[in-house]
Amino acid sequence: EPFTGLDYDAAVSVAQQLVSLRNSDKHTALVLISHEPHLTKLVMDPQTTSHNQVVPLKPPLNKSSSSSVPLNKQQHRRYHKSLCFGTQFLDRFWERLVDYTVMSSPLIALAFVACGLAIAMLTADLLQRLEISGKVLELVEEEVKPLIKMLTGNEASTFQMMAIRFKVKGMLNQTVPPAKATLFAIGITKLFVLEVGPLLTALLLCGRIGGSYAGKIATMQATNQNKLLRTLGIHPVWWTLWPSLLAAMVAAPILTVMGTGLALYLGGWVGPWYGIGDAAQYWTEMQNSIFPPLRLKSMEAFWTETASTANADDSDSCTVTGMTSMVSALQDAIANPTRLDLRVTYSNQPAWKDSLIEVATYPFFYHLLKAQVFIIIIVGVAECVARSRPNLT
Repeated sequence: EPFTGLDYDAAVSVAQQLVSLRNSDKHTALVLISHEPHLTKLVMDPQTTSHNQVVPLKPPLNKSSSSSVPLNKQQHRRYHKSLCFGTQFLDRFWERLVDYTVMSSPLIALAFVACGLAIAMLTADLLQRLEISGKVLELVEEEVKPLIKMLTGNEASTFQMMAIRFKVKGMLNQTVPPAKATLFAIGITKLFVLEVGPLLTALLLCGRIGGSYAGKIATMQATNQNKLLRTLGIHPVWWTLWPSLLAAMVAAPILTVMGTGLALYLGGWVGPWYGIGDAAQYWTEMQNSIFPPLRLKSMEAFWTETASTANADDSDSCTVTGMTSMVSALQDAIANPTRLDLRVTYSNQPAWKDSLIEVATYPFFYHLLKAQVFIIIIVGVAECVARSRPNLT
């Protein structure tokens, strides 16, 4: 805008000076932005200058113009993006949420497929190789022979020892395979829900979210975009940190639950393939490990109903019934807060710390809580590191 605030004669002299500068140095390019087309024609006069190109600014596209004038593909993408992702806080939040969740899903899925298969196959192989029948039979033979001699006064006969070994081996065959299946299901579930799931997701999101966020902030620092935001009266932290942090706090639990569920599903396929239990037992043990009884007085009726369902050998609908009862209990507590009793059931003198620990260490809540803590640390470290040098230029 070189002509702003000038009278016509002064503006013409400025235009003539620009023409002179263009003609004096042929290797210099000129970009002129002005709302005075009659003055720009003097600068871009084809009789005095060459290589002129005028780009007129057109009104922005809106719904009324888009309905009457057909848009090409590039204009349609630009118009659609302006509608979906603008400059409001919620627009920036949704843009980052879609980026963090959708774009990170393939990475999370592939990592958990590899990790789930590896851990499940290793655990199943170790349990399959675990053989205790021989050691137990040797121990029975060492302990039973003196016992028989002490009770009868005679040495144990070969027939007696054969019958005892046969009986013990039958008992082991009935108890060891179910025990291995239970140990496999509980071990895989506890490992991924309490430890591996949130940790692996956090490691992957360190680069996916933390790295991209730190790079974005550092780029804004180096290109003085943060100074521009301050000039416009916008705090850079409000512009970048809070939408990204909220989006990451929503995306991290979703990705963690998705990855953990995928790993646990593969574990239910690997176990029976190695001959350890069956799918029904695996899913039952997995559900009981993820959703054990929440020992709060308000949830006591819920777990009583769940236990009665389980005792009725209706294990398929046990979790569904339990979750339905839990939702009903929460709805009743919201409708009438005075009936909400968060005291623990295992203490005669419960304190609020006991209730807090009980809720925080509940496997499913603990799973989500660790995902939240990890992602807050990741984004916080990225924010501090990227803004540690305010003047990168």
